[in-house]
Amino acid sequence: MTTQMKTEVHEPTARTRVLILGGGFAGLYAAMHLDKKLARRPDMDVTLISRENFFLFTPMLHEVAAGDLYPADIVNPIRRILRHVKFVEAEVHAIDLSARRVRCAGGVARLALDFEFDHLLIAPGSEANFFDLPGVSEWAVTMKTLVDAALLRERVLGLLEEANLRTDPAAHRQALTFVTAGGGFSGVETAGAINDLVREAVRYYPELSEELVRVIIVHPGEVLLPELGEELGRYAERKLRERKVEVLKGVRVASCDGMCVTLADGESIPAATLIWTAGVKPSPPIAALPCRIVASSFVMRLL
Repeated sequence: MTTQMKTEVHEPTARTRVLILGGGFAGLYAAMHLDKKLARRPDMDVTLISRENFFLFTPMLHEVAAGDLYPADIVNPIRRILRHVKFVEAEVHAIDLSARRVRCAGGVARLALDFEFDHLLIAPGSEANFFDLPGVSEWAVTMKTLVDAALLRERVLGLLEEANLRTDPAAHRQALTFVTAGGGFSGVETAGAINDLVREAVRYYPELSEELVRVIIVHPGEVLLPELGEELGRYAERKLRERKVEVLKGVRVASCDGMCVTLADGESIPAATLIWTAGVKPSPPIAALPCRIVASSFVMRLL
């Protein structure tokens, strides 16, 4: 008599796919939480997709621009932080909610990548909103990335060198006038840092003097740092003015041509530099989603 052995075949358990878009504060902290709680489970597949392979501590960007910190001081490699969550360095191009699929491009060769998901966390951050103001997108300097901070510092030092070569006092003042649009955290901190940098550096240029330097904040509201309330906003303004920063309130930037910044009230400020911190908008893949988006200071989520 032949004994037949039955072999049981176990179908592989389907894994729940969690996709996180964005490696900023919201995306990375969510990934860190899942890294500890869920990602090590065999039935979970958690992936973080970010345009950069490092976490950038953006509140200190102005210190890199001023030279007080090195870029390496405010970045941390994401792969060093996460142990169980997969990481992909790629740029999100499109999100298909009905097909539950995200299309990306990654690598130097811009390889086409598709990711399917069961759960999606959208936290890619924002990009500068220039509100279609004439010349602003072409000429303004932003403060969103590490490259922005490094380029701003290079620009400031380059303008000091250029001004030192010129003999016209008007050209000196134009090169050494820095207008910051926006009186929130980023604008106030950046203006203060650039003010310190220029006034400390100008002493080493024999053809220039500190009296030629102008650092201006243009803010549409009546109080700087509205996030902190009126008392702290007025305190910050007082300290800025003590350090010779000019504060123009209740007015907006209307246009820029690389040589002059024009305000909405008609005033023109000869300035070679406009630093833009006056507005943000969702990135194109997020703006294209067929649903309402709620934005907070740290996370954007779908309702």
